[in-house]
Amino acid sequence: MVNHSPKFSARLFYSYCHEDVQHKKAMEKALALLRRENLLSDWSDQKILPGKRISVTVRNKMKQTDIFVFLLSQHFIASDECIEEWNWAKSQAATKQLIFRIPIILEPCAWLDLLDGDDILALPPDGTAVSTYDDEAAAWHQVYEGIKSVIDELRKHFTPRETYLAEVQQTEFLSHDQVRLKDIYTFPRLSCFTPKAAGVQLSDATITNERQLLEKPFVLIHGSEMSGKTAISRHLFLYLLDQSLPVLSVDLNQVSGKPKERIFQEFYSHQFHGDYELWKLQTNKTLILDNLSEAGPLVDFIVFAKSHFERIIVTVSSDTFISFFRDDARLADFYEMKIEPLTHSQQEHLIRRRLALRSAGEPVLDGTVDKIEDRVNSIIISNKIVPRYPFYVLSILQTYDAFMPDNLAMSSFGHCYHALIVAKLIKAGISESDSDINACFNFAEKLAYSIYQSNSRDETRDATHFTEFLKEYRESYIITQSTLSRLKNSRYGLLSPEGGFRAPYIYFFFLGRYFAKAQSEHEEQIGRLCEESHVATSRLILLFIIHHTNDHKIIDDILLRTMCSIEGVDPAVLDRKESGRFFKVLASIPNNILSEDSVEAQRRNERDRRDVADSEVSELEEEELEEERDDVNEIYRVLKSNQILGQILRNKYGSLERSKIEEVVETIVDGGLRLINVVLKDDKEIEQLALYIREKHPQYKKKQIERALRHLSFVWTMINVENAVHAINVPEIREVVMKVVSRRATPAYDLIGYFNHLDATNELSDETVEELDALLKKHKNPFIQNVLSLRTQHYMNTHASKRRVEQRVCSLLKVKYVHKGSRR
Repeated sequence: MVNHSPKFSARLFYSYCHEDVQHKKAMEKALALLRRENLLSDWSDQKILPGKRISVTVRNKMKQTDIFVFLLSQHFIASDECIEEWNWAKSQAATKQLIFRIPIILEPCAWLDLLDGDDILALPPDGTAVSTYDDEAAAWHQVYEGIKSVIDELRKHFTPRETYLAEVQQTEFLSHDQVRLKDIYTFPRLSCFTPKAAGVQLSDATITNERQLLEKPFVLIHGSEMSGKTAISRHLFLYLLDQSLPVLSVDLNQVSGKPKERIFQEFYSHQFHGDYELWKLQTNKTLILDNLSEAGPLVDFIVFAKSHFERIIVTVSSDTFISFFRDDARLADFYEMKIEPLTHSQQEHLIRRRLALRSAGEPVLDGTVDKIEDRVNSIIISNKIVPRYPFYVLSILQTYDAFMPDNLAMSSFGHCYHALIVAKLIKAGISESDSDINACFNFAEKLAYSIYQSNSRDETRDATHFTEFLKEYRESYIITQSTLSRLKNSRYGLLSPEGGFRAPYIYFFFLGRYFAKAQSEHEEQIGRLCEESHVATSRLILLFIIHHTNDHKIIDDILLRTMCSIEGVDPAVLDRKESGRFFKVLASIPNNILSEDSVEAQRRNERDRRDVADSEVSELEEEELEEERDDVNEIYRVLKSNQILGQILRNKYGSLERSKIEEVVETIVDGGLRLINVVLKDDKEIEQLALYIREKHPQYKKKQIERALRHLSFVWTMINVENAVHAINVPEIREVVMKVVSRRATPAYDLIGYFNHLDATNELSDETVEELDALLKKHKNPFIQNVLSLRTQHYMNTHASKRRVEQRVCSLLKVKYVHKGSRR
């Protein structure tokens, strides 16, 4: 006996005369169990919303129906509208559409003449009218049994096989628990372009959900390696099943040389129970074609499929699409969609879903998500190392979840990238033995350095370079042809067909490993990288060198260069004298910024701003080499050195002595505080610059200019404070941070210590209240008090905490408490 899954729910349409509405309600009551068990979804015109056109709505529902029930009575036969519905369903059945038509005989009437020899069975059995039963409940039970048998017949043919559902739900992510696709899937962001057949190909929209995508009849989705092409194929298959819509999925890697029609039959038999010939009679069928390759006959197959399916979705790698299919006239009516990296909001949603799997029903705290996000972002680095695709985000979490004890913090670089690379090699067919893995690592290290030596800022090179490198390598080392073939495996290999690295993180990982192993031989080159740490490529190489070495000489070099940058500028202390220039600025800012919007909405807004900031940073770094200015580079070097030092804290805190951690923390904070005093450090500088600008632009008043400059100075100050806080935001070193804060004991350090507390905590607590209270009593400086209040309120806007604690905080800050439904 077939074990039916609940994936298929039959759609039933009531055709009846409104004078018989009481019978329709009685039938709905009789079928209640089928609806409750999700075996049936029924519809009648009573569900039409006000303002909807009845004829259009009814006709659309009729087109989507599996089972028509006609409540036959004298009223029905006399109704022109009912007869029109009867004739329409009959005409559809005549075209061999899969439609079950079931007459329900309510009362004695000329129903046999209406059927006019139509070979369909009526209910109750033998056409005995419901009204003639002594007990109408018995009649409706007969109707229930008849409808249920039809649904069972439909489900026998259209229910997916459990083995295939398990196959589709599989993921490649290790976990203590089994993780299914539906548990973690986040719909990607798709850039959509109009079909070329429409004329000029233009960007049409951004597709953010399944409904928008499925509105398009023919879609070709392309994306780079690990962007989620197969995942979206599987997700759409499951989504359409949940909507009880007919769908078939075909892996184009498995269709070569087979007759076209037979391909559909074979895949249907693998995926569903029942008869394919009956299944294909349905309307609104969707075909999902995964893994389109450059093989020519595959496009012919897609063209053939267009006459069998109303909707076709194809996935292909971006490289293959650009090389073979972008200008293929046979695909000119397909919407082109490109898989883009996740937004920060989508990434947060994905992280929450993954964390929820292990939370045992407990709520996932916003602060916990923040900390995981920070680690993920420190690895992705605004899409510089790996794209913000679900695979990489989940791989980072997988490394944490599968390979580390619950009480061990996630490392930012090493474990993640090492695990990804080893997994790739094994899946490509490399033996798990140390000798084979080491042979691949040695080859990749030498190749990475060869590419670096070629003075290219790109991590890929052409086939000629690879051929020359391979010849030289084989003069010194042994590498088999089979190993090389596996390194270039089309799906899991580390190398592209031309011999470059398939992803930036692989190149930087092995180049950093090469330098770390030969550090003494390359001191000059490494020193030059330290000197150019403000350049993005140098910075990324340094991060991976530091990961691969336990020698702290590079760390000391970066510390020294950071401390020596912007010489002659003292770190800001932000006492009353220094912060006096901000008093007027703060007077223009409301003292109560608690929002009535939900925490979820506030977090989305914040992450939208991060997306914009990432884009702006990318544009800036693309332009950073066009102009070399020592003064700008000095500032930029401190900013970027602090980022590197922050990564060191995340990666290396477990192997650094406490004194070294203190030194790194103090260097980061002092660097950020010196940057504050580089630009408009006091009222005198503001007045001098205002006079200069006034001379150049007399149309502006001096007070207007001064006000704008004070705002600029305030923003610059807070940016550098926050950058320093973010760099030292490693919860495991909180105790060391507070020791440095206590020793330095300036208002600026107190601010940074409190901000660090907020970023390190999962939610506001009694400890937060006590620390805030102590700082408000210690610092009567309006600047410090206002900034403490604003930062705390911002935290409350974006983090749900216990209401009792929030009320205590509001009392301290003297602001009105805003109740939110999401508060705990």
